[in-house]
Amino acid sequence: MAMATKTARTLVAAVTNAAGATTTSGTWNLATALGAVIQARVTNGTTGPTVGCDMVVQASVDQVTWRDVTRFSAGTAASGVYDFCVEIPAPILAIRVVFTGNTAQPVTVEAVGHELTSIG
Repeated sequence: MAMATKTARTLVAAVTNAAGATTTSGTWNLATALGAVIQARVTNGTTGPTVGCDMVVQASVDQVTWRDVTRFSAGTAASGVYDFCVEIPAPILAIRVVFTGNTAQPVTVEAVGHELTSIG
């Protein structure tokens, strides 16, 4: 029976994204990966933001020019917790996560990755 090797990645450790700020993960080089999944979370404080935080997954072929793959928007409820999951197909070379857009209040953001490293 073939065994799969999987590797956990921390893309953004839980951190505060200030109102009007942007938090961007480091580059996750997937050139040798067989695919991946990103799990992200936005947690509002006891006073929710006026506009919710966006979680954006961006891809790049050269790790210089980045283009959006998908974008999710968290809600504005006080103490709201919003989870997002994105599957990254094998052909993607590099990926990063961007949290941005929350206004009036800070939010806590985090993202982890599950990399399919090998099968065999």
